[in-house]
Amino acid sequence: MKKTLILFSILIFLIGFLVFLLMLSYKNVKDNNKALKYFSKGSFKAASEILNKKVKEIPNNNDILINSSGADYKLNNFDSAKSKYSKVLSSTMSTKTDKFVAYYDLGNVEFKQGNFSDAVKLYKEALKINPGDNDSKYNLEMALKKLNEKSNSQNPGKDKKQDQNKDQQNKNEQDLKKQMEQNDKKQEDNKKQQQDQKNQKSKKQEDLKKEKEDLDKKRKEISDKIKDLQDKKSQKKEKQENKNEQGKENKENSTKDKKDMPASVLLNYYNESDKNSNRPKKTFKGYQSIQMQKDW
Repeated sequence: MKKTLILFSILIFLIGFLVFLLMLSYKNVKDNNKALKYFSKGSFKAASEILNKKVKEIPNNNDILINSSGADYKLNNFDSAKSKYSKVLSSTMSTKTDKFVAYYDLGNVEFKQGNFSDAVKLYKEALKINPGDNDSKYNLEMALKKLNEKSNSQNPGKDKKQDQNKDQQNKNEQDLKKQMEQNDKKQEDNKKQQQDQKNQKSKKQEDLKKEKEDLDKKRKEISDKIKDLQDKKSQKKEKQENKNEQGKENKENSTKDKKDMPASVLLNYYNESDKNSNRPKKTFKGYQSIQMQKDW
């Protein structure tokens, strides 16, 4: 039972503490918004009074410190603004955004006081955190310009020397630019020459290719003609061989037919051959026909 009461008491205490913090936070936000409203209307003194009071109540609140420093800057209370910005920068609770705003605003304070060298350093620190911030870039250029003007006014003889150096630098830049243009032109001419040589080589290769194609074409035509002649010769030879074989076969058939003929037919064949022959007939001398005697 005692443990339950102790736990309940602790819970009530925590709830009460949270409610207190919420009310305090609400009051702080309300006071901060009120100060910002005065600030936007140009009532920097009224805003500074509210914010300085809150700084004393909550000395480590970065939002209140930054807003209070801004009010001090508008009232030309530069030392107070520097002290508060430095506190923000040295705090371990500060975010990158807090540090960026502190560096930028502290750079403005130094610029306003004419400490252009310190302003340049602070603007550079701000740009390290946020490189894309245009206001920081512009203020840095202005601080460098003012620093250069201040340096020139303190060393008048330096201006003349710087002008001479600047003229010499411009002359060197022009010479360098001219030389670069000449080099570019030379490179372009070399490139054009190489391209022409490449085109000529390509044209020559194309001509050689065309000539080779023509030679191949003629070679093929000659080869086709030779083949046709060989085919014709082969056909002629084959035809002659067929003809010879046919003649031989006819002769063989003729001889065979003669052998198969009867003697009387064969005799008639030869007699007919002799009749049809243009050769002169030969009579044998000393041969006399014997006539049969009737009384036999």
